[in-house]
Amino acid sequence: MKKKFNRKYISVIAILTAAMMLSGCRATGTTHSKQEEITIWSFTDEAGYAIEKFEEKYPDIKVNFVNIPGSFYITKLKSALQTASKAPDVFMIENANIRELIDVPYLENLSATPYDANELIKEQYPFVQSNEKDSEGNVRAIGYQGTPGGIYYRRDLAKQYLGTDDPKKVSQMISTWEDIFKIGERVQQESGNKVHALANWNAISNSYDGIPWVKDGKFVIDDTYMKVLDLVREARQRRVLGEYDDGSAGYAASMQKGQVMFYPGATWALQYTFKANAPDTKGLWGLAQGPSAFSSGGTYIAMYSKSDKKDLAWKFIEFYNFDHDFLSELAKEQDYFTSNMVVNDELAKTVTSDYLGGQKHFEFFSEAAKQVPVYERTKYDTTINADIFKIVLQLYLNNDIQTKEEAVKRIKRDVKLRFPELEVD
Repeated sequence: MKKKFNRKYISVIAILTAAMMLSGCRATGTTHSKQEEITIWSFTDEAGYAIEKFEEKYPDIKVNFVNIPGSFYITKLKSALQTASKAPDVFMIENANIRELIDVPYLENLSATPYDANELIKEQYPFVQSNEKDSEGNVRAIGYQGTPGGIYYRRDLAKQYLGTDDPKKVSQMISTWEDIFKIGERVQQESGNKVHALANWNAISNSYDGIPWVKDGKFVIDDTYMKVLDLVREARQRRVLGEYDDGSAGYAASMQKGQVMFYPGATWALQYTFKANAPDTKGLWGLAQGPSAFSSGGTYIAMYSKSDKKDLAWKFIEFYNFDHDFLSELAKEQDYFTSNMVVNDELAKTVTSDYLGGQKHFEFFSEAAKQVPVYERTKYDTTINADIFKIVLQLYLNNDIQTKEEAVKRIKRDVKLRFPELEVD
């Protein structure tokens, strides 16, 4: 009996030991299936919403998000990519910087297998696609923002001075700059100089954002830029401008107080300009078509070519750009106009904005996006436009530069000094 009992006892021990070993194996398996992590960098915090939704859908992936605001973001990003020192797996690039980074070897080729982004980006607007590819035609970054523009206008001022606040009728009344200037002259006089048609000259120049300054290594001045010089000077002479600097307290107050009728702006301006600066004016705004179709701004997302987590990185990029359920949710909850025209066209049927007086703003922007000219920007455009042309434009506006011929000479001189590698006639 004793021996028999011992054998039973040993058998029980063996079973328990085996169970513990099996449990240990399972525990080890659990360790291997714990959350994986990726790191994402951006210059704003707007990706926070997408990251939250991504982690809900993929709870086994944790996103370490690093927001680096300010002008030093690009410098820090370039340094991290070049040295491979704590480089992010995924990173955002502002439209202003996309062309200077699109050809660097640190951006993964998303046209290649398994990404096959060339097929996916067909869902996006042509003007977005034009800056997603490098000089060899490979997709290196994907733009997740749709940024067509329109004319935001105060409905109360439109009723008072135009007799209607209907978007279609207002669009017909402001289809040319001459139309706007005539309205501006009358409004300025009738209001005793308290109301103006436009906030500043940027309202005109920004309506032509994106026209390239360089072609095949040669500096080229598009005729449109010469037209802008004439328009801004004429606008000031006819007292159409409110002279509020972009981003100033006066600029924000003009929206809240109803001191300016028309503000050209992109999709993102609704959330980050008008709602931010004039939160108490809900329902007092509308959207109309202006003298030109344009796009302003935009953000692209890219993958580090040396990342050891490319499968996870691509999962996030694909989610942010092509997951229709997420994009619909983003659009509705964040009032966010995406670059995905399939999603936007569907939402255009029903989505409205209380802030814009119940207008179907997705319908408006969906149509506007299809009219935006397609330009392939160059790495020189941002600097030439912001640091050279607009400075000359201001000097011309103030009559410190008297003629367009002088303005052209000054622009060419400054381009030669800044970019000696360019051919400048």
